[in-house]
Amino acid sequence: MEVTYQNNQARTQIIYGETVASMLRKKNLENKQILFCGNQRYYDLYAEKLRQFVPKTSSHDWFIIPNNRYCNTMVNFQELIYFLDRFSRQKETLFLGIGNEGVIELLGFVYHVTTFQAELCFLPVSLRSFAQSLSFVDQIVSDKNLMTVMEIKEAPQSILFDHTLADQQTTGKMVDLLTLIRCGVVSDYSFLKSLYRNFPTREALLQHSFSAFSQTLIDYYQSDSEQLREFGKVFEKAFFQTEKGSLLSNSMKTMFGLLFELGWNVTTSNLHFNFKNFMIWLVRLGFPIVVPKGISLSDYGQQVIALAREEPLLGLEQIGRIGTKKIPTQKELLRTFEAYQKIVTEIRGE
Repeated sequence: MEVTYQNNQARTQIIYGETVASMLRKKNLENKQILFCGNQRYYDLYAEKLRQFVPKTSSHDWFIIPNNRYCNTMVNFQELIYFLDRFSRQKETLFLGIGNEGVIELLGFVYHVTTFQAELCFLPVSLRSFAQSLSFVDQIVSDKNLMTVMEIKEAPQSILFDHTLADQQTTGKMVDLLTLIRCGVVSDYSFLKSLYRNFPTREALLQHSFSAFSQTLIDYYQSDSEQLREFGKVFEKAFFQTEKGSLLSNSMKTMFGLLFELGWNVTTSNLHFNFKNFMIWLVRLGFPIVVPKGISLSDYGQQVIALAREEPLLGLEQIGRIGTKKIPTQKELLRTFEAYQKIVTEIRGE
C-alpha cells in the first residue's frame, strides 16, 4: 500500500503492508552513495540482508549507534557529522535510517543541517518509531540529562514500514501498544475502547499482528501529530530530572508519563473515565504499575511543574478530545499521585 501523507505543509510517501525486501527492490539505488544509520541491534540483524540490495554501481556504509531510545544525543550527532567526511558532496546520496525513534530523530536532524544532495528515507522497526517518523519533528538531546538541545522540522522523502519487524518483538510490542493507547486518549475514545476489546490479555496482545493499525496511525498523526507527540512527554522527561529516576527503564518512563498525565486529567477535570479499570487492564497485559520506592513522587512532581512552565500540558476536554493547555499545581499533582497509589493498593489487594 502506498499513500501520500501530509503533516501541516510537508508531505512524504509512505509504503506499508510489504516486506523491506519488496520495498527496496522498487527503489532506484543505482549510482548512489548510501548511508545506513541504525541501532546496533538492527545492524546485527539486517546488515547482510540489506547489502544485497545495493547495486554494484553504488557504495554504502553503516553508522551504528546504541540501542537505547535516546540515542539522538549531541555526542552521536557530532560523531555522525564527522563520519560523513568520508562521503563525497558531489555524488547523489541516500540517507537511510533503520531503527528506533532515536535513529529517526538523529538522521532527520543531520539530513536537515548538511549540504549533501541527498534523499532521506526511514525504515522504522516498530509502531513507535513509525509514529516518530510521522511527526516530522527531530530533536538532539543532552547526553547528561536528555533535555532537548536543538529541534527542527523535516519531512523524509519516503517512509517504508514493514510491520512484520514490529510483530517480531515481545517487550517492544507492549511499548508499541502505548503508542496506540495514546491515540485513543488524545484523538478517539472509541478507538481506545476497541483496543480494550481486541487485546484483553497479554496472550492476545502477543499473538495478534499490529498490521491493521498502520493506516489508523497514519490517520491520527495526520490530524493530531503535535498533540500525540506531546501527551505524556513532560511527565516522562521529569523522571530524568528526578533522583533515582534511573530505577525506571526508558520504556517504563514512557508508560508512567502517559499514565500520570492521563491520571492528572481524570483527577483534576473529573473526566468520565474509569481509570481503575484501565489500570486493571494494563496489569492483565503485563505492564508494571508500581513506582519504585526509591523515587520520591513529591520531588518528581516538582520536576513536572518546572518542565510544564516551559511546555504547558495538554488538558483533555474529555477522553479523545484535547482542551486547553495548562500548568499543573502542586496540590493537583498530590491528589493525582494519591489517587494513583490508592488504585495500585486496591488492585494488589494490600
